[in-house]
Amino acid sequence: MSYGPEDAAMDEMYERISEELYPGHKEQAVSEFTAERLQSFYVANPMVMRPAVDALQEGKRLRANGRFSAAVVFFTTAIELLLKATLLQPIVHGLVHSAGLADVIVKHAVGQTGFDRYRSLLSRLFHELAGLDLAKVARDGVATSLIDESQKVQELRNCIIHRGLTCDGTDADRACDVACAVYDEVVSPMLGSIGLVVADRGRIERRQST
Repeated sequence: MSYGPEDAAMDEMYERISEELYPGHKEQAVSEFTAERLQSFYVANPMVMRPAVDALQEGKRLRANGRFSAAVVFFTTAIELLLKATLLQPIVHGLVHSAGLADVIVKHAVGQTGFDRYRSLLSRLFHELAGLDLAKVARDGVATSLIDESQKVQELRNCIIHRGLTCDGTDADRACDVACAVYDEVVSPMLGSIGLVVADRGRIERRQST
């Protein structure tokens, strides 16, 4: 997908907001974003991951019915929602102290079809909370990092939508595996690091002490 004037304008807006919040110290932003504040967002919004779960399940149904291209579209949607709506959205709400402004930024952020521009922010958060390097997280037996695999799946989805490309069961299986891995290897560890677990239908809850 091409990078147009609207994308540039959005990037400029994020840059200006970041500079106003932390002039000259953007890296400080994530460091100051505590686990407690993250946890409080999820407790107040326990179903924030539900759309991602629904997209993943729809992808599996389409794949089972032989609708491989459509399945890839939904698996990609699940990946984007897991990374942006489930992880990026709480960060934005935590850093922007005006609820109204946070809602506007989140609306634009999760509405974008790409997530590559948010990679550095997600990587820093993953490192701060889970103690892992997002760039080195990969599926078992796969040399390519999971975040790069996600990008490839997204590129395939874009070709399906904008160029009418069709794909086969192998493509759909790979997209499903990547989406599931994003949950298992990124989202779940992140939530676990702040004392949260995922219950039925994607509901996020505090981990019960034993």
